[in-house]
Amino acid sequence: MFFEKHVFCCINKRPNSNPKGCCSLKDSEKLQTELKTKIKDLKLNKKIRINKSGCLDRCELGPIMVIYPDGIWY
Repeated sequence: MFFEKHVFCCINKRPNSNPKGCCSLKDSEKLQTELKTKIKDLKLNKKIRINKSGCLDRCELGPIMVIYPDGIWY
């Protein structure tokens, strides 16, 4: 099965003391779960895949997600 879009949601965890911060402290896991549910509810789950990812290196802007193949960052 091939997907038209892949959405990667960072769920990386760092210690609270890390100055860079992390997406998981900004509810990224909840965001990923809600996106996955919404895509399924809209019956788009055969076209769009929602994945968890490790650090996408934009921690200070989090929660972060990127959509491929378009390379769109949110």
